[in-house]
Amino acid sequence: MPIRISPQAGVLPANTLRFYLHFPRPGEARFDRDRLWLLDQEEQVVREPFLVLSSELWSVDGRRLTVLMEPGRIKRGLGADPSHEAALVVGRTYSLVVTALGQTARHTFRVSDPVLEAVDETHWSLVSPPAGSLDPVVVNFDRVMDAALCQDEIAVLAPSGEVVRTHVSPAPDGTAARIIPSHPWRAGEHRLLVSERLEDVCGNRLGEALDHGLGAEGAPRAGVINFTPCGVAAPSSAQAVR
Repeated sequence: MPIRISPQAGVLPANTLRFYLHFPRPGEARFDRDRLWLLDQEEQVVREPFLVLSSELWSVDGRRLTVLMEPGRIKRGLGADPSHEAALVVGRTYSLVVTALGQTARHTFRVSDPVLEAVDETHWSLVSPPAGSLDPVVVNFDRVMDAALCQDEIAVLAPSGEVVRTHVSPAPDGTAARIIPSHPWRAGEHRLLVSERLEDVCGNRLGEALDHGLGAEGAPRAGVINFTPCGVAAPSSAQAVR
């Protein structure tokens, strides 16, 4: 299996906070930070774009490494010091490149305007599955979400109030997620629960923008979206969540 970089969206906001490197086998003992680069559209190395930590942020199984952008290079209003120049400039194209475990992975993306608003789940759309099926609930986000957090911070409650055993499978580009049940969906209204810890790729949460200095006040909150598995074949269009 090849090394994978996420999110794999072709367009990412200028204030993207983190990337993930996914390794086919534990890479903790073999990964060298000097083999990770952010290249600009002229294939020049961007100077010091990543946050340097005393210890790396590995998943428990050692297969996923979290790479954080240097906050001073993505957060506005930190002064005129050259070290605070934006690492990702709107309209330009960049490539994240990593060489490890005898492989090289590369993801190229264009930079869009920063996303400075809190996440609002009422802007998402949801496709309900047929009752009695193992079809997924499909959630379409209004922005690129943090795929790793989606897997941990989204759950479903059955009409009875018990937790439905599900597997959350985010889309590679982070703009959608499929919530797959382990048993057929029951009839009746379900609740999709979203934790206050869920973030988009810019670190914004439900009810709270990361960059408070831009006037987006608020505190993180949980979210709930109601949906009812239908009694017919798969729906033909998304049901807007309002």
